[in-house]
Amino acid sequence: MAANKIEKALYGPSMIEVILGAILGIIVGIVVACVYLVFKPVLTVREMPKAPVATTVYYLPGVDSKAKSKDWQVKQKQFLAGGKVQLVEDELNAWASTLADTSSTTSAAPAKPTKPGEKPAKPVPEGFVIPAKPNFRIHDGKLQIGTQCTLNWYGLMTDVTVQATGVLLKEGDMFVFVPESVYLGSCPLHYLPMVPGLLLSHLTSAERVTDDLRAAWAKLSDARIDGSTLKLGGQ
Repeated sequence: MAANKIEKALYGPSMIEVILGAILGIIVGIVVACVYLVFKPVLTVREMPKAPVATTVYYLPGVDSKAKSKDWQVKQKQFLAGGKVQLVEDELNAWASTLADTSSTTSAAPAKPTKPGEKPAKPVPEGFVIPAKPNFRIHDGKLQIGTQCTLNWYGLMTDVTVQATGVLLKEGDMFVFVPESVYLGSCPLHYLPMVPGLLLSHLTSAERVTDDLRAAWAKLSDARIDGSTLKLGGQ
C-alpha cells in the first residue's frame, strides 16, 4: 500500500484511472445536462416563427375543431367494423378527449381518509411520469403525439411537455408508431438509446383504450399518413 501511494505521488494516477475518471465525468455531465433540459420550458405556439431560436424547443399542438370532428364517432364505428377510414387531427383529438376522465385515474392511489367536516381528498397520483390526455397533430406526412405530463418525484410535482414525432410502420403483424424525435421538456431523448421506447410504452399503457379498438387496430391491412390525413385500411 505504501509503495502504491509513493508511486502515485511520483507518477500520478495510472492510465486506467484517468480513463475511468474521464468516463465518469462524461456520464455525470450528460445526466446534469439532461436534467437541466427536462425542466427547461418549452414554448407552445400555433405556428413556427419565421426566425426560430436555435436553443428553444417549440411545441405545436394539434387543433380540435368541432366542425371538422363531428363525424368521428361514425368513422369509429366504420373502423371497428373493418372498414376503411380517413381521419384528420381534429377527429383524433375529439376521440382523445374521451380518454381524459379514464386515463387520469389509472395511476392514482386511494386518498387518505379525511376528518369529519373536511372535503374529500383527491386521489394521490402514483408513478414518476403521469400523463394527461394525448394530443395529435398531422403535418407533412408525420404524426405528432404530445401530452402534458406531471413528473412526480416523491411528492414533488412539476408539469412537463412530452412530444414525439414519427411515422406508422408495420412491425411483424401490426402497425406501430415509430418516433423519429422524442422530447421530454426540452431534452431530446431520441439521442439516448432505449429511453424513448420506455417512455412511450409507459405513456401508452396509461391510456385506457378499449379492447375492441385494440383488436381492430391489430387487424389493419394498411395504416399511413398522407399529408395531413391518417388513412387506415380495412381488415
